[in-house]
Amino acid sequence: MKNNENQKNVCCMLSKWAFLFLLCVMFTLGTFAQDRTVKGTVLDPMGEAIIGANVMVKGTANGTITDIDGNFSLSVSDDAKFLEISFIGYETTSVVIPQSNIIKITLKESSVVLDEVVAIGYGVQKKGSVTGAIAKVNAEKLGDRPISDVSSALQGQMAGVEIRTTSGEPGKDIQIRVRGAASINADSDPLYVVDGIPVDNLNSLNPSDIESIEVLKDASSSAIYGSRGANGVVLVTTKKGKEGKIKVEFSANVGLQQLERKMDLLSAEEWIEAKTYYNNTSYVQKYAAQGATINDDWDTRKAIIGGVNYSYMLDPRWTEANYGGLKLIDWQDEFYRTALMQDYQVSVSGGTQKTNYRFSVGYLDQEGIATGTDYSRLNLRTNIESQVSDRIKIGLNIAPSVSWSNGGRVDGKDSQSHIVLSATPVAEPEAGLYTGAEPYERYMWAGGAVSPIAYMEESTNATDIVRINASAYLQADLGQGFKAEITGAWNYFNKENRSFVPSSVTKTWNQGEGLSTTASRSNDRSNDIMLQALLHYNREFGKHTIGAMLGYSMEESKGSSSSLKAKQFPNNSLEVFDMSFATISGAKADLTTPVRLLSYFGRVQYDYADRYLLTASLRRDGSSKFGKNSRWGWFPAISAAWRISNEAFWSDNFIVNSLKLRGSWGMNGNNSIPSNAALSALSNANYAFNGSLHSGFSPSSVSNPDLGWEKTHSWNVAFDMGMFDNRIYLSADYYVKRTKDLLYKVAVPSLLGYSTAWGNIGSLENKGFEVELSTQNIVGRFNWSTSLNFGLNKNEIISLGADNATVYTGYSNTQVLQVGKSLKEFYMYKAIGVYQKQSEIDDPDIAKMKGQKVGDVRYEDVDKNGIIDERDRTYVGHPSPDFTFGMTNTFRYKNFDLSVLVTGQMGGKVYGLIGRAIDRPGMGVGSNALGHWRNMWRSEEEPGDGSTPSIFSSTTSSLYDTRWLYDSDFIKIKNITIGYQIPVRKYISYARVYASIENVYMWDKYDGGYSPESNNGGSGGDYDYGAYPQARTFSLGVNLTCLLYTSDAADEL
Repeated sequence: MKNNENQKNVCCMLSKWAFLFLLCVMFTLGTFAQDRTVKGTVLDPMGEAIIGANVMVKGTANGTITDIDGNFSLSVSDDAKFLEISFIGYETTSVVIPQSNIIKITLKESSVVLDEVVAIGYGVQKKGSVTGAIAKVNAEKLGDRPISDVSSALQGQMAGVEIRTTSGEPGKDIQIRVRGAASINADSDPLYVVDGIPVDNLNSLNPSDIESIEVLKDASSSAIYGSRGANGVVLVTTKKGKEGKIKVEFSANVGLQQLERKMDLLSAEEWIEAKTYYNNTSYVQKYAAQGATINDDWDTRKAIIGGVNYSYMLDPRWTEANYGGLKLIDWQDEFYRTALMQDYQVSVSGGTQKTNYRFSVGYLDQEGIATGTDYSRLNLRTNIESQVSDRIKIGLNIAPSVSWSNGGRVDGKDSQSHIVLSATPVAEPEAGLYTGAEPYERYMWAGGAVSPIAYMEESTNATDIVRINASAYLQADLGQGFKAEITGAWNYFNKENRSFVPSSVTKTWNQGEGLSTTASRSNDRSNDIMLQALLHYNREFGKHTIGAMLGYSMEESKGSSSSLKAKQFPNNSLEVFDMSFATISGAKADLTTPVRLLSYFGRVQYDYADRYLLTASLRRDGSSKFGKNSRWGWFPAISAAWRISNEAFWSDNFIVNSLKLRGSWGMNGNNSIPSNAALSALSNANYAFNGSLHSGFSPSSVSNPDLGWEKTHSWNVAFDMGMFDNRIYLSADYYVKRTKDLLYKVAVPSLLGYSTAWGNIGSLENKGFEVELSTQNIVGRFNWSTSLNFGLNKNEIISLGADNATVYTGYSNTQVLQVGKSLKEFYMYKAIGVYQKQSEIDDPDIAKMKGQKVGDVRYEDVDKNGIIDERDRTYVGHPSPDFTFGMTNTFRYKNFDLSVLVTGQMGGKVYGLIGRAIDRPGMGVGSNALGHWRNMWRSEEEPGDGSTPSIFSSTTSSLYDTRWLYDSDFIKIKNITIGYQIPVRKYISYARVYASIENVYMWDKYDGGYSPESNNGGSGGDYDYGAYPQARTFSLGVNLTCLLYTSDAADEL
C-alpha cells in the first residue's frame, strides 16, 4: 500500500509539473498573421500524384500533407518565401512560392542524402564530409513501430552494433556491444551521451522524444571522448521545437504480450511414466534379494521396504482413470500469462523567430508475462531555446522520469524461471497450482519446490527509480567565425527497493507463521554534475573550409547507499519492521568514493573543395579512479577521406555517382572500474582482545599507484559508394581494434590477506568487417526499399601479463582467458554420445573414466591416452557471435506502408546451465526435466537417442560438459508493422494507424532455454540459468499530428 501511495504522490507531483509546462507553452505563443493560402500538386517523375508528401514552409513547423490526388492547401504568412516538399524515396525539394499562390512540384527520386547532418561529438557534420565510422538511426525509423526501450530500437539497424536482449523482464537493461567486447574485467558498455550530457544508460529515455541516434564506432570518432570511448559512443539527440504553428503530437499503442515460445519439457503424463520407470528400477535393484518385482503393489512394497519410501513406491492413482483426480499442471502455461502493455505520448512544440520550445509527457504501463511482474514509467521533458540577442542564445533541457517495477525473482539460478521449469507437473487436487505453499503440503513424489505462482503472488520486490537530467547552456556568436558555448548539467538518481517474502511461500511454512519471513529495504542515490566550455571556429576561404573546436570539461559524481534486512516476523502480513518485533539481520550505510574527471580536448577539420577531408583530435583526461602515477592520459586520433566522385575527371553520367575513401587511426580508453580500485581499502574484522572478540577493521585491498587506463588503438579503412543516383548506397569498413593494459583483478600473494587486486595486464584484439547497404528497389506509387547491414568480428587475446598464464573464469571455471584464444572461450569436456553396450565398456581401446558403466556419457579423448580425465577438457567455442546482421524491407503503396525487420547472428555459443540444473544424470525424477529425457538410455535394447544417458548414470553427474552447450545461431523475424496514413484536412496534418507484431518467429538450435540471446551470468560468466523469456507482442497504435494557429491560441488567452 505504501508503494502505491508513493506512486500516486509522485504521479500527482509530476502531473503538476506537466501542467506548468503546458502553461509555459501558452505564455510562449506568438502571433503569426496567416494572410494567404498556397495551393498545389505534388507529382512523381511519371506524372503520378504523390499521396502523403510533406509540404512545409521552409524553416518552420507550418505544414500539411498532400491528399489522395496529390493536392495540398496551406495557409502561410506574407513574408513566407519558400516551401519545402519531402517524401520517402525522393529528394527533398525547396521551391519559391509564386505570386499566383498556385504551384506544381515534381519530386526527383533519391534514396540517400549526403547533405544529411549527423552528430559527431561536440558538434555536427554533413554525412558526405564524415571521415570516421558513424552509424545513424533517425526519428522516422524509431516512430515506425511501437518501442518501449530505446536500445531495442537499434537491433538490426547498424552494422557492428550488437544488441542483445539477455532478459525479457520489463525495464531490464539491454546489452550493447560496439565492434565486440574490448575488455576482460572492466565494463564493455558504450558511453551514452544525451544532448551532449553523459548518462548511465538509456532506460529512462522516452523513444518519442528522440530526433536521432548516432553510434561512433571507430576510434577517430570516439577518441574525442577520450577515457570513456573505447567501447564506442552512443549519441542521442532529442527533438526541439521549430518556428511556426504549434505542433501537437499524440501517439498511443496498446499491445498484448505472450510467451514467445515454450521450452520442451516432459508433460505430466510423461513425467509419471519416467517416475514409474525410475522407482520400479530403483526398487528392484535394491530389494531384488527380497524378491522384489516391478509388479509389486503398494502393500507388498511397504512390507518389503519396512515402511513408506516414495523413492520406491508408486502412487496408485497413476494407473486409475484420469489419474485418480490428480492435478496435472503445465507450469509454463500457468505461470506465463497474456499481459497488457500500454504506451501514450503527447508533445507540444513550436516557436517564434527568437524562441522555440517542446514539451512532452509519456507514460508506459507494461505487465510482465511472468505472474507478479510489471513495469511503469512516466517521462516528462522540456526543451526550450531562446535567442536573447543577435549574438546570444540560451537553452534549458529538463527531463525528469519515474519508474515503478515489481520484478526480479524470475531470472537466474533458483529463481522462479528455474522453478517453473523444474517443478513437478503433478499436484494433489486440493492444492493444485499452490502446491507446497501454505496451507498445502507438497505432492509426496515431487521435489521440494514451492509453487512459483504462490511465491510471485505473495512476495514483493518493488523498485522505484527517480531520475532528473537537467542541463542549461549559453551560446555566443563572437564573430569572425568564432562561437562559444558553456553548458552546465546535473543528473540525479534515486533508487528505492522493498522486498518481502512471507514464510507462507517457503518450504518451512509449517514451522510457524512468520518464522521464515524475510524482508529488506535499500536505497541508492547519486548526484552527477558537469561543467563544460566549448569554443568553435568555422570559416571558408575560397575552396578551403576550416573547422576547429577547443573544449574543457569537469565532471564529478557522488553517491550513497543504505540497506536493512530483517527476519522472523510475528506474522506473514506485516511488511514493515523494527527491532521490537523482528530480528534485524543486516544493516549497512555507505558513501561511495567520489569520482572526478577533468578533460581538455580539441579537434581540427579541413576540407578542400569538398574533395579532400582531414580531421584530427586530441584529448587529455585526468581521472580520480586511477593511481596517483597514472591518472592522466592522452587520446589522439586522425582521419582522412577522399571524395573521388567530386574530382573533375569523374563523369556525371557514371553509374557510380558518389565514391568516398576513408581511413582513420585513434586511441581511446576505458575507465569503467570501481571508484576505489586503485586505493587501499579497509573492511570490518573481528579481533581477540582480553579473551573476547571486538569489532575492528583490516585491509581488504592493496593500493596500486600505477593503475592506469585501458588503451584501445584502432585502425579503420572504408569506402562509401552511391550508384544510380544513390538508388544503391554501400558503405564497407574494415577495422583492427587492439586494447592494451587490460584492467583485471590480478592474483596477489595470499599472505597479504586478500587474493586479488586491480592491475593492468595483457592485450586483446578485435578485428572485423562491416557492410551497410541501402537500396531503393522500386520508386513511384509503389515504393520498395531495403536496408541491409552485417558485421563480422573476431577477437583474440594477445597477451596476459608477463607469464601469459591461463586464467580460469565463468561458471565453475567453464571458461578461460588464454593467449591465442577468443575472449572467455568455453573449456570443458566434449560429450560425444553414450556408452550404449557393455562391449564398449569392456573394449580397452575405447577411452573411459574409472568406474564408468553402460549408459554413461561418453567423452572425447582429447590427449589420446585412453583415459578420460581433467586433461581431456578442451576448447569448444566462444560466447560472442562471429557474424550479426539485420535487414529491413519497407513497402509503400498509396497510403499503406509495410515494414519487415529480420535479424540474426552466427558463430557463438550459449551454455544452458538450466538444463544441467534440472536434468543431469543421477538426480532422479523428483523434478521435471527437458523433453529429450523421454529418449534416454534404458537398456541395450532401448538405447534412446544416443546422446541422452541413463537416469541412473552417476559417474559424470558432477562434470560440466558440452551436453548443455548450444549454438547461439538464430534468424528472427523481429518485427512486422503495417500502417495506413489517413487522408486528413485542416488542423490534423498527419494521422496514421498501424498494427505491429514484435518477435514474430525465430529459427534457432537452442532447446536448452528460451532464447539464444539469454545471459544471466553478468560479468561472472556467459550462461543461461533460467532467463526471463522474451514476449511476442501484438500491438495496435495511432500517430496524430495537429498544427494549431498561434493567433487562435492567443485570442483564447
